[in-house]
Amino acid sequence: MWNKLLNLLLLAVTIIIVGITPVASDEDLEQFAVYSKAVNDIKFVVVTDFTQPEIEERVWHMEESDAEVDIYYIADGSRLIKYEDSSGDQITLTAPGEFTQITGFSQVNDTTILLVDSLSHCLKWFDVPSSSTSLAAGSCNSSGYVDGELLTARFSTPRQVTRNNQDGSLYLSDSGNNAIRLLAGELASTMITLDDSPHGIYYDNRHQQLYVTTTSRFIRINPATNIVTPLIESTTVGFKDGGLNWAQMNSPFEIKKIARYVILVADTLNNRLRVVNTRADTVSSICSSDDEDLTSIDKCNLYQPLSLMRYKSGAVLIGGNSSEMKLLNYVLDRPTPVPFPKPPMKPMKPPTTTSKLLLVIICSQRVTWSV
Repeated sequence: MWNKLLNLLLLAVTIIIVGITPVASDEDLEQFAVYSKAVNDIKFVVVTDFTQPEIEERVWHMEESDAEVDIYYIADGSRLIKYEDSSGDQITLTAPGEFTQITGFSQVNDTTILLVDSLSHCLKWFDVPSSSTSLAAGSCNSSGYVDGELLTARFSTPRQVTRNNQDGSLYLSDSGNNAIRLLAGELASTMITLDDSPHGIYYDNRHQQLYVTTTSRFIRINPATNIVTPLIESTTVGFKDGGLNWAQMNSPFEIKKIARYVILVADTLNNRLRVVNTRADTVSSICSSDDEDLTSIDKCNLYQPLSLMRYKSGAVLIGGNSSEMKLLNYVLDRPTPVPFPKPPMKPMKPPTTTSKLLLVIICSQRVTWSV
């Protein structure tokens, strides 16, 4: 009885988030909550029936707008989309042929977005009001490995960028160079080199920790010391749930932390969403074909998930190499956050006007990585 009441409560919360008319019958519960699963002390519920953006290629990255309510941005292959959650209206912001493959981006202020054009090996500024672009770092269509001033630096298949909100610096996963690069002020530098290609990257601003996925691993980096802590210790590509010391992943991509000890990872080639619990030292799977308590594997199935967007409300939107998205809701006990010291860092500067670009750069709800 209590489990059923909890499921109904979770459904009601999820329905409010996605704008579905509230319902309470068993038939409606079956219709909207296609999947539910308890993992340690967390209850997860998946919903699929909601208004979704029209995806042409694959969803690499999504972010809620920092400047506008009910708006989020989507990197759909070579285009950037602005999507309004309540109405379902969407606008393609970038012009055809302007980008080859946008695999990540970061909003640096209310009007400027830094886009990672992965297959062109460069980063570009995108001004939202004017829909104009300008080179931010690297040299488009020229790969390499060079530190230094932003426009003379070189990258090789960069994947994603994440922002330190305190000081404005940015961390970039430079996949082709097996490196994490730091973009601060007018310079690009190598923070750390790895034994494997980094893909997804996520900076936890509250606890000042950097999380990175590689082809087979999931690691945590302390930016103050560059100490690397393997969270998934196996270096073998595969699939295993269980303890952190023997669990396996296969080309995981984006990362979202939903509690101090709970991290979601889009495990792309395993077609699963993984739940990493650093308190219990375990890895579990959501929407997995081997779940015993699965409500409907057909509806919950994830095809090569890539992108995870956490709404300010808490729900998580899942996108990937599919036109259909999933909405994940959860209930958990949140620990009291612990403050950490924040070291100063000179921020990477977006352009203000076209004439100043070379001088400054030499230095803005809801609910696919080519493989």
